[in-house]
Amino acid sequence: MGRSEVGRINVTSVVEADIITVPYDADAVYRVMQAAYDSLGIPITGLDPAKKTIENSGVKIRNRLGKMPISTYLDCGNSQIGPNADSYDVYLNVSTKVTPGPAAGTARLATLLEAQARPATYNQAYSVCSTRGVLEQKLADVVKARLAK
Repeated sequence: MGRSEVGRINVTSVVEADIITVPYDADAVYRVMQAAYDSLGIPITGLDPAKKTIENSGVKIRNRLGKMPISTYLDCGNSQIGPNADSYDVYLNVSTKVTPGPAAGTARLATLLEAQARPATYNQAYSVCSTRGVLEQKLADVVKARLAK
């Protein structure tokens, strides 16, 4: 008799933080991080001033993050009607840790963006989305603009 074996595949996703150095002291940068998150429409679910971290942990969004289409920040694939991120339910985690930079008077923003999406109208499993790097850069740009005043 024939014999059949079923294989098993494990898929693991490794997501690394995007690190951007800004020309300001870490304490000053952390003081404006709440405003930076707010300006981009990222709801804040956690703050740890001792560790200089700010996060959004597990919010479900659809269509837009703040004033921007979600597809500006995430790649969740495409369908016949356009980027999936703009029509799917997206489960989003964003966290930023501020640390002293490599030179005096600089700071590093280590922003980790993780997202999964699924069709809003079908009961389907979530698929992993990838960052486009835009949100991380916009956070750094907002911080620089606020501290340049």
